[in-house]
Amino acid sequence: KKANEMIKNNKFNLIIDLREEGLYLEGHIPGAINIPTYEINDHIDYLRSMSSKNILLYCTSGIQSLSVGKVLLISGFKNVYSLYNGIENYNYKIVK
Repeated sequence: KKANEMIKNNKFNLIIDLREEGLYLEGHIPGAINIPTYEINDHIDYLRSMSSKNILLYCTSGIQSLSVGKVLLISGFKNVYSLYNGIENYNYKIVK
């Protein structure tokens, strides 16, 4: 619920959709960028530049985003959030 409020109030500096590109293109949270889970390591330098910012991760059901979030927190990131239960249970605006 906190993540939903933060999305509504534009409190995230970075929103990452961890799903495959096809699912991202079918609909995603406004402002989200697409970095599939298996590509996170390829983008780690960019992500490190945002390590002190508010970052929201989400996937389909919330499992991948929790895993990736834990890895980022262990790696020194400060404000990483995971969308509870993923985008499947997200009842707000999405864009294509």
